Amino acid sequence: MRRGPLSEVGDNTFGWNSKLRKTDDFSSVFRFKRVLRGINLDIFFRQNGLEYPRLGLIVPKKAIFKAVDRNRTKRVLREAFRLNQLALGGLDVVIRVKAAGRDEDYRVQWAAFLLRFAPQPQVSAQQMNG
Repeated sequence: MRRGPLSEVGDNTFGWNSKLRKTDDFSSVFRFKRVLRGINLDIFFRQNGLEYPRLGLIVPKKAIFKAVDRNRTKRVLREAFRLNQLALGGLDVVIRVKAAGRDEDYRVQWAAFLLRFAPQPQVSAQQMNG
């Protein structure tokens, strides 16, 4: 039996259900046309109607030539997503790498995306008053 990505196993797991796999899923995110463009990354996103976020990665050979560097870039981006997936709610996110960069460049652009577009948790009046 497959568990959801945010199950009792751990809130920060990156499992099977956390990945965009089908062409139609990628296409629906691109069609929605919500994007944050940066120097190294384009981050496309849309609501998915689920309780958990999903990630799709596009790392072309034209942007990063060596396979080892492409794989490292994917690991860095997956880890950034995994650590912040609770803040994303039900978003489908597709990250397209446009140019090679340092790991820190990718993390900074991801943090900018989170600050600008991640759904903010609702704070009730009772929580504010303590």
